[in-house]
Amino acid sequence: MRTSLPPFAARRSIAGFTLVELLVVIAVIGVMVALLLPAVQAAREAARQTSCKNNLKQIGLAVHNYHATYQKLPWGAKGGWGPSWTTDILPNIGEASLASIVPYGEPGYATGNDQDSKHFRLLATSALPTFRCPSQFGPTVFNESMGRITGRALNSYLGNAGSDVIHNNYSITGRLGMESGNGLFQACDFCHRSSGSNFCDNRPEMPPLSFASVTDGLSNTVMVAETRFIDFAQCGVCDHFMLYHTDFDDLNGRDFSEALASLYFGINLERVPNDHLQMSIGSYHPGGVHVAMADGSVRYITEQLDEAIRLAIGSRNGREVVEMSSF
Repeated sequence: MRTSLPPFAARRSIAGFTLVELLVVIAVIGVMVALLLPAVQAAREAARQTSCKNNLKQIGLAVHNYHATYQKLPWGAKGGWGPSWTTDILPNIGEASLASIVPYGEPGYATGNDQDSKHFRLLATSALPTFRCPSQFGPTVFNESMGRITGRALNSYLGNAGSDVIHNNYSITGRLGMESGNGLFQACDFCHRSSGSNFCDNRPEMPPLSFASVTDGLSNTVMVAETRFIDFAQCGVCDHFMLYHTDFDDLNGRDFSEALASLYFGINLERVPNDHLQMSIGSYHPGGVHVAMADGSVRYITEQLDEAIRLAIGSRNGREVVEMSSF
């Protein structure tokens, strides 16, 4: 006799999602991602900002150590040679091996087969993390040939030439240049390397600046600031290089904005002449820029900073009264 199965045993249990349930799950996941992504991006940017701030702290400490050794600040840019303040502080940021190859001899271009030229090319292509803000997107080196050198390391930080500088070369009629600004770093007309890194042949009357010249107070004066726009599609002249600068090595030097900035111009500028853009300070952080003050502290100043305050903190000796809470 055949025994029939109970009705429930005859059915199969089919596990799975209906199309509606699947769409609901996808929608929930999408909402969660949309909610979490900004938080993740903010956390990453916070980490990048911390790293950038640490770079500036290290640079500020290196400048102070340099000053403690020589009782003066390095030249901001060395016309007729090629290096800048970044080269002078190499021993103070743990780069003694690179510092040891900086040539000292007669000025000349870094395009030959002599040992000095080879060393200059090595300096030009050495990308150091200390001089690169992690929020800066794009390549770390300039892959096109410039001055017969390909792969020049790009720099995220510029020395403060002052808040009265409106010309990226030497002063001409009605336009103050980077050799005599009211900041902490100045361009030297023609450096005599055999006497060391801080002697200018044709400017013995004007030695490098020292912290004693910062009469506005070290905590009220910018020493080094971030820069951006090293994207050549945005600014064809914004070639901020790290350790060796071709334009400095052109006769008595030119285009000192490769290593120096002017606080005369605004912060995070857009749609302005390229000459202004390359001399200005800025960053890819939201709404502001990190600056290392002359006392070694690091501040974050917003792009809405009052112009009078920006000009005051860019000056070393303007006798301006600046409240710490105002920036």
